Amino acid sequence: MLAISIAAGVVLTALSARYGYHRDELYFRVVGAHPAWGYPDQPPLVPLYAALAGGSLVLLRLPATLAFMAGTVLTALTAREMGGGPRAQTVAALAWAVTPALAVGGHLMQPTIFDVVAWTAVTFLVTRWVRVRDDRLLLGVGLVTAVALQIKFLIVFFLAALALGVLLAGPRDLLRRPLLYAGAAVTVLAWLPGLWWQGRHGWPQLEMGRIIAAKDTDGGRLGFLPWQVVDTGVFTAPIWIAGLVRLWRGPWRLFVWAYAFLLLVFLITGGKHYYMMGAYPALWAAGAQVVERWRLRSVMFGVVALTTVGLLLPIYPLRTLHATPEAAISYDARETVGWRELTAAVAKAYRPGYVILAGDYGVAGAIDRYGAAYGLPKAYSGHNGLWYLGRPRNDDAPVLVLPAEREVLTRYWSDVQVAGRVDDGVRIDNEEQGQPIWICRGQRVPWDRLWPRLKRLA
Repeated sequence: MLAISIAAGVVLTALSARYGYHRDELYFRVVGAHPAWGYPDQPPLVPLYAALAGGSLVLLRLPATLAFMAGTVLTALTAREMGGGPRAQTVAALAWAVTPALAVGGHLMQPTIFDVVAWTAVTFLVTRWVRVRDDRLLLGVGLVTAVALQIKFLIVFFLAALALGVLLAGPRDLLRRPLLYAGAAVTVLAWLPGLWWQGRHGWPQLEMGRIIAAKDTDGGRLGFLPWQVVDTGVFTAPIWIAGLVRLWRGPWRLFVWAYAFLLLVFLITGGKHYYMMGAYPALWAAGAQVVERWRLRSVMFGVVALTTVGLLLPIYPLRTLHATPEAAISYDARETVGWRELTAAVAKAYRPGYVILAGDYGVAGAIDRYGAAYGLPKAYSGHNGLWYLGRPRNDDAPVLVLPAEREVLTRYWSDVQVAGRVDDGVRIDNEEQGQPIWICRGQRVPWDRLWPRLKRLA
């Protein structure tokens, strides 16, 4: 399992600096430079690290790669706790390592991979507790959760699902262990600052949840179940399906109830399909002992590994990326291209004294990262956490805006003209390609009244 983890880490590290920043990473760099106990769309830890990582993509993404490697090992260790030998442990590790959704998480500095690894660590600790009854493991659950809540709040759903599983399937004496509640106390104390920030700002993360549910992307609720197979690999899905069956027949039935609970909750609430990823390590660990006897297991892993690398990781030359299946399929790959070129296009339209207003956090983050080389000031934006960083002050200055619709801009400025256009130079059809750069004059509403209208969660 260590060999698999190290090999995956080497591949991800080698690919770290290809292409460029993802829009989320650019956003994290900006808001993380203004440390807070939280932001409207997430807790503080990932943005804080992104701001401290400087300008190195390898350094920025290294924690995600290390988390991916840790998840591989933890899944294999969980298989060992469930009685799996070396071959089953290898199967479990490979199940994690080739999973499409996790490979993307290990390549980019985003909260999801850390959240999934935290769920995996909790899975391992609970599985081991069921076998050895060492209550210190329950305190470990609390410590892991305390850290996870500084990255993403989803682990609360997983803990609720595990609690339900214990109530329905046992072992119920877990709920009578004092160290479980000591760990819970640590978790609550660690969560309080983030809850305080959310409460002080009107609970924006709840609003984000409603927006995500309403967006209905990737097929919405109808697509949620099919995406479970796609996210985990079509050809390796039999591993976790076999794991569900095996868990139901053993002492870890609680994970089956937990999985069912999470499916139901995220279906009802309109959660993203990848929210389920942290529930699969237990299933992979259990299913590995079934699949280790299958002659076609090497073919299964080979097909999924090649598909994952070929469709989701940056292996193609940038100049030919537009003609590859990765450019057609991977939104995340497309959003790592063209940010420096976008900044250069803004610089061509910029004149001293202009205000730059970014319609989304990717544009604002790109100008923050590359703008100094072109003599650009910081960009303002009303998008998510950037709105809280403040507004422009000069009501008379011309404003460069992108991306935006002209019909919206004419509500606030009397003169709106195209001053340039974004071109990444490699024909990648992402959200910024071809967008006009607007020059707006004759501001109708002063910034102190306009700024609240520009606040946007998305």
